Amino acid sequence: MQPTTARAVDRVIASQPASAGTMPVRRALPDAGRRSVGPWVFLDHFGPFRVVPGDEGVGPHPYAGIETVTYMLSGANEHRDSAGHEGIVSAGGAQWMTAGRGIVHSERPLGDGAREVVQHGIQLWTSLPRALKMTPPRYQRIDAAAIAERKLDGATVRVVAGEVAGTRGPAQTLMPAFVAHVAVEPGAAVSLEIAACFEAAAYVIDGEGAFGPGARTLAATGELVVFANEGGALAVENTGTKRLELMAIGGEAAEGPLVFHGPFVMNSIEQARAADIAFRTGRMGTLADAR
Repeated sequence: MQPTTARAVDRVIASQPASAGTMPVRRALPDAGRRSVGPWVFLDHFGPFRVVPGDEGVGPHPYAGIETVTYMLSGANEHRDSAGHEGIVSAGGAQWMTAGRGIVHSERPLGDGAREVVQHGIQLWTSLPRALKMTPPRYQRIDAAAIAERKLDGATVRVVAGEVAGTRGPAQTLMPAFVAHVAVEPGAAVSLEIAACFEAAAYVIDGEGAFGPGARTLAATGELVVFANEGGALAVENTGTKRLELMAIGGEAAEGPLVFHGPFVMNSIEQARAADIAFRTGRMGTLADAR
């Protein structure tokens, strides 16, 4: 790793406790000081928590103007939506839903018969480009085996979308972006090459590490390290005694202005109001409660 080619760290954001249906979460984006990293406008870290048979998860709710990405670290998650898509993703896999002009979906954790299981994962939203805010909904289910994996010296990089460390992920994206799960062994350091023009951040799922040139900025579980927009690689060193788990995200800056109205992320107040009306009048479709 060569510190002279590494990006500086702009800031470290501490995630805040929140909830999504029955799931306790830590929310790192949006933050008062940073609303987006590349096109990514939302990051929730859910779990780890125990799931018992009958847990309801998150009932039917709408989205518009975004894509939602759920990456499972453990457990299994079931997705259903008003466009007729259904899918179950388990540990190491991802679900990528394009809400576009509007969709209603639900998701719930799946138990294992009568046994408890541990549910753990990351949910992200991307803001769609201005020209694609009203694109038709679509859904991608990405099995763990389909995710591109690269072994580095002391680290493993699993790329869901975009290109990180010379490895390209399988997800089809509607904007230049990347997302990857990175695991760094104790005492190891890694330099992750990404496109020079991309914004970038690394969320610490578990463990502790040092980031940036000379590995001088420290961050631990639940913190989002936002790198400066200056080109160069993402330098990470595991300074702890256990594996450091990260979610690396970034891409070209979101096309603004960004107007957040609950689950609708649009470019104007008028668009956000129109999405709200479309949902309330049933034009996004309907979805019965989870079975």
